[in-house]
Amino acid sequence: MTHSNHRRGSRESLMGDWVVFTTDARPLDPEKHRRFMDILSKHNPVGLATRRIEKDKTTRIRYVKGWDKGKDSGFFKSSTLEEIKAATGIKWGSAVYTSIDDVKAVLKELKEADLGISVVFSGLFDKVYEACREAGTGPHTVNMSAETFGRLELLPEPKVLEITTMCGHHMVSPFLVRHLARAVKSGRLSAEDASVELAKQCTCNFFNVVRGAKLLKECAGV
Repeated sequence: MTHSNHRRGSRESLMGDWVVFTTDARPLDPEKHRRFMDILSKHNPVGLATRRIEKDKTTRIRYVKGWDKGKDSGFFKSSTLEEIKAATGIKWGSAVYTSIDDVKAVLKELKEADLGISVVFSGLFDKVYEACREAGTGPHTVNMSAETFGRLELLPEPKVLEITTMCGHHMVSPFLVRHLARAVKSGRLSAEDASVELAKQCTCNFFNVVRGAKLLKECAGV
């Protein structure tokens, strides 16, 4: 899985941006996945998501820090941590963190739980290796982004790209980023609420809403 690979930014900024997830083509053992989601939810995630399967219908349910029911819009619906942990028939789960120490705690618990599922951990290479060593494990496979080639002048400005690349499927529009940055600059919207609006667009739920708010402030110059 490589759609968490293309995040951009300074080392300082990326030190607050970590993704942990697993996926499978089939529903896995419910107890194992419930335990997996329980471990992810215990260590201060700013984003948590899974799929709920009911009568052959799959529904993606998402938690994003700062997104409550009052901010739901259209088919964008928020879930609580408790709702996600209680989901049944699940076959996929992910979490986003702002602290490497929280991720280290997650990896240590996953290693001890020995659930028999493959886990993807995305972030700065040296810190990823460090966290794996401390958990008593190591990477099976390593993927990396080979940068961007071609007509780079067509890309959005670097600060906007730092925000849009937090969605691995690139469902966060640079036009929306610029619009919300203007709203933040004018005081019509807080950076935190604007970041929630961006996170809604990212259905894989890899968007880091805390880092997004900081980057929006930088884009807005506030």
